[in-house]
Amino acid sequence: KIDGSMIALIVPHVGLIYSGPIAAYAYKLLENSGIKKVILCGPTHRVRFRGLSVYGPDITWRTPLGMVPSDNELCRAFLNRKGGFQVLAEAHNAEHCLEVQLPYLQTVVKDLRIVPIIMGGQDNQTIKELADALAAVPFDSQTVMVSATDWQHYRPAAQGSKLDTAGMLCLEQLDGDRLEKYLAEGKTELCGGGPTVAVIKAAKARGADKAVILKYGDSGDITGDKSSVVGYVAAVLYESDKSEKDDRSETTRIEVRKSEGPSGEDKKKMLSIARTTIEAQLAGKPSPSFTGLSEYLQRPGAAFVTLMKHGQLRGCIGLTEAVKPLHETIAYCALQAAFSDPRFHPLAPDEMKDVEIEISVLTPLQTVTSLDEIKVGRDGLMISRGIYRGLLLPQVAAEYGWDRETFLRHTCQKAGLPEDAYKSKDAVIQKFQAIVFHE
Repeated sequence: KIDGSMIALIVPHVGLIYSGPIAAYAYKLLENSGIKKVILCGPTHRVRFRGLSVYGPDITWRTPLGMVPSDNELCRAFLNRKGGFQVLAEAHNAEHCLEVQLPYLQTVVKDLRIVPIIMGGQDNQTIKELADALAAVPFDSQTVMVSATDWQHYRPAAQGSKLDTAGMLCLEQLDGDRLEKYLAEGKTELCGGGPTVAVIKAAKARGADKAVILKYGDSGDITGDKSSVVGYVAAVLYESDKSEKDDRSETTRIEVRKSEGPSGEDKKKMLSIARTTIEAQLAGKPSPSFTGLSEYLQRPGAAFVTLMKHGQLRGCIGLTEAVKPLHETIAYCALQAAFSDPRFHPLAPDEMKDVEIEISVLTPLQTVTSLDEIKVGRDGLMISRGIYRGLLLPQVAAEYGWDRETFLRHTCQKAGLPEDAYKSKDAVIQKFQAIVFHE
């Protein structure tokens, strides 16, 4: 069960003998849920085409469990939108990715009606068209979106799980933009990556504020062969129950909102501060001053600024303690990352156009009393012993697919300590979380 209103599901779409047990974790949530209409989104596997194909209205699917009609009103709503929506029968005739979802849906949903949507080319424009349509087309609480996708393909399980972990972190954070970027850079793999990005973005636009990985596995769990596997994920995206918050006083609600983190405008401003400060230094100009800053940016804050060039680290410096107003911390760390990271030569003017800036705003450090408190993907780590200290951001462990012990060992290495130094009685382990965003 979930503590809120279901908006979307992510399920696998390979043969049921392999991924069926994973998909069942998601479809179980539809049982007695009141859901009657399902918008099924998946990628083409057999027919090349551009845009999006809606198989409806007035089309009925037949399986051994019976007939499944299309939801004519919703099908027409998608087709009436300007853009790449069309009815292309050949895109659906031999396509399996949506068809394999029907036995589950026929089992757990009464009076089922569907809107089958196949994505052709998974380019940025098509992803945007689907995301915008899913966010804008009117539908009620009896409707759920489903993205059908498998994850990394035909790698050894240990290697494939690293790619899947990076993608699952994006999913858990409802970060469709980052998932889209990771797919383009090869940091994660989903054969239905385009539809999945679109569903995440649309779910967030429709109020989703939580995503939970219900089950993860791979084909080797069934075959016993872990040398070449396909990854499978079942997940739910939903809007959490805010009834408790609604019962609080207006003053309390204001305080909660202030503590939640930076607004979208705050994030844009911080990225602008970082870039314009570096550009001024490259041009030999004084550091710019910034006015009209929000209260959040004027509060003391800890942060890291990371510079990436062509997908590779180009500099990363931060402050772990909130010793400056956050906007000053950002400007300071941006300059340090660009010109004073000892691992790299100072940034040159002709490099700036290829640099992407990422900012991590940190929560206060918390001392770890039990290693069980550390959650990979959520927590960053700082380990100190004597004069040695090393820190790794939360996203690092997720991107490399590390488990907790590996994360601890690498943080010790970063500190210049032996890998097992975290076991020492005089080692201090601290954790923190980060709000991560990028250009």
